[in-house]
Amino acid sequence: MSEPRSSPSPLPVSPAGVSYSSLPPRGLNYTSQRLAEPVPDLPTDPPSPHGRSSPLPSDSPTPGAVPLAETRMIIALDYGTTFTGIAYLSIGSRQKEADPESLAEDIRVLQGWPTHESEKVPSEISYSPSPKGCRQWGYDIDDHSRVLKWTKLELEETRDRSAELRTLAETLYGLRLMDLSESKVIENDIPRHLAKEPEDIVKDYLDLIADQTLDEILNNVGRHVPENIPIDMIITHPAKWSDRALNSTYRAVRAAFSRDLFPKIRDVSFVSEPEACAHYTLREAWQKDHLRFRKNDCFIVVDAGGGTVDLASYKVVSMNYDKKQIKLQEVGYPIGDKCGATCIDRSFDDHVRRRLGPEDWDKLTDAADQDSATGGHSIVKPKLRMLHGRFEAIKHGFDGKDQKLGFPVQLPRGIGSEDKPEEGILNGAIKITVEDLKDMFKQSVDKTLFLIGQAATHIEIVERLKVKKIFLSGGFARSQYLFDRVQAFGRTRRIDVERGEQCWSAVARGAIIKSLGVYTEKPLLVKDCPRHFGIKVRTQFAAYKHSDMAPEMDIEGVQWATDQIRWFISKGDGIFPNKPLVATYDCHWSMKASEFPSPNKKASHNSAEVFRDVVFIASSQDEAPIRFGNINKATDEVVSLRCDLTKVPDGQWGEFVSPNKQVGKYLKFWVKVEIHVFEKVEVMITSGGKVLASQELTLAGPKPR
Repeated sequence: MSEPRSSPSPLPVSPAGVSYSSLPPRGLNYTSQRLAEPVPDLPTDPPSPHGRSSPLPSDSPTPGAVPLAETRMIIALDYGTTFTGIAYLSIGSRQKEADPESLAEDIRVLQGWPTHESEKVPSEISYSPSPKGCRQWGYDIDDHSRVLKWTKLELEETRDRSAELRTLAETLYGLRLMDLSESKVIENDIPRHLAKEPEDIVKDYLDLIADQTLDEILNNVGRHVPENIPIDMIITHPAKWSDRALNSTYRAVRAAFSRDLFPKIRDVSFVSEPEACAHYTLREAWQKDHLRFRKNDCFIVVDAGGGTVDLASYKVVSMNYDKKQIKLQEVGYPIGDKCGATCIDRSFDDHVRRRLGPEDWDKLTDAADQDSATGGHSIVKPKLRMLHGRFEAIKHGFDGKDQKLGFPVQLPRGIGSEDKPEEGILNGAIKITVEDLKDMFKQSVDKTLFLIGQAATHIEIVERLKVKKIFLSGGFARSQYLFDRVQAFGRTRRIDVERGEQCWSAVARGAIIKSLGVYTEKPLLVKDCPRHFGIKVRTQFAAYKHSDMAPEMDIEGVQWATDQIRWFISKGDGIFPNKPLVATYDCHWSMKASEFPSPNKKASHNSAEVFRDVVFIASSQDEAPIRFGNINKATDEVVSLRCDLTKVPDGQWGEFVSPNKQVGKYLKFWVKVEIHVFEKVEVMITSGGKVLASQELTLAGPKPR
């Protein structure tokens, strides 16, 4: 039987072919009871998709099997667009009787980064060589390096076919421009980013974060810990984060924080950034005695970061000040947008570009450099990076107040050498006025206020409740200008606005509290997908790729390479609680019109010509084979699903005329392959909503023979 091929315009499928279903969020329960005691009055709503856990080996214990007072360590990773933070907590069996307040006090934040002491490290990496011997990531990057930044946002991007072609063309152009002379090879000055996907770059960066985390544990907790103490990990993500981005983040983290570095690593879980922020912010407010809530009061947590601004809203269900207990329920769903501090940097670039003109701007961005192509990544060249560094202090210190002299920013040498007073360029510096800065902040601040207004309006109009307080947190929250604007917004609605003292590390600290399950329910665990899942297909023949096989020509005169496999779900993908992995693929079959039985030829109905097979493959190999002949018959599972083309509904097939006169008229039949992976694997072949064939398999597959 012939293999299916893709339709001319298939539905978009993510690289992993992944989409998730979702369930409504679950309430939160804050309490200060002892760890060994059960948390009272847990809500019975379905668990939140925003507080989900992450996959680990299939032999990992379930949350209920892990005693709360067990000796273990929790690591929280807050991988951000502009900065990344690590928090950790070591729990000893002696702390069995400790209350959550004392445990929360023991949360540590990694601050010893290469060349800097700080609660966070820049989410930047460079593949350029460093004559100075810099480590080429975080704070320690050579001045003359090509720096990749904002890569996290690339995980979220979904490109259409034309965008992918543009990226490919850009990559090929960059490769053509590369001077791979002996000197360049010896100097190791090869732009490796051109051949890397965003997930690869994130993984490379997180490898360095994992190494630094290991050093922190070895030096400050104990050299025996990684090999002897169970380690659980919790990862934060933006409120609005696609399934593709979530899965890519998970795969990169699992590869970086591997068992090679952490032999006892065990459970990995996820929590949304605004929810993690809420856990820590509330605890901090309670400590300051600022938590003056009554039943049905609502508050909004704003996590203003570098790349995204995320919001979550909560309602007080009950409160007991004597027992220090508060029960919360999430109101609506977390919302967010890509309007963090990086928008200010982009606006600054636009401002400088307009003021300098094209010639000086090309010099600033090294447009003539041999590595002018980016491969689709966000890259900052050395001169522009230097200018960003000089602007950073102005951005952080801006409070919106009048500065009559403005803010001069020194330009790199050789740029802006000609004075242009009308453009604010004098003596090799560009002048930034208060109004200029307000314009640069406008998109970020206005969008943040819009999100807050959207959340407050939903609470007041839809829920008919009162917003009592706005908690502002995250790196962007340190901006006095943003804080003042949010306060002014709050005054118009009689809403108090508060900013935490440790707002930059609140997300990582709150993630630890979430993982403890002390102030809230523990996050659910996610399983690793144990196998690759795909189908046998034929792809358009390309001599450079299929030189070892003869092409097959179809009735339309198109040459195809047979015996190929298209994988939709990969081994190691995350299977999240209550969210099955779902992949869909549109394809079609063709046949001569003369071979298809007419209604009067019922005897022909059993002819093999009217049946087609979809060959489904499940492979447990680490590297998925690309050809059907390379499957491992001892461990891989192959299932054929036979489809009767006479069952294809009207409207899902059509008659065409072939340019080949010997073929004449032919028919096309369109079908959809659907793969669902959760506790089991379900494969269906449908056409116009009608099931033509289906099959169920176990998730792990048969035991090796």
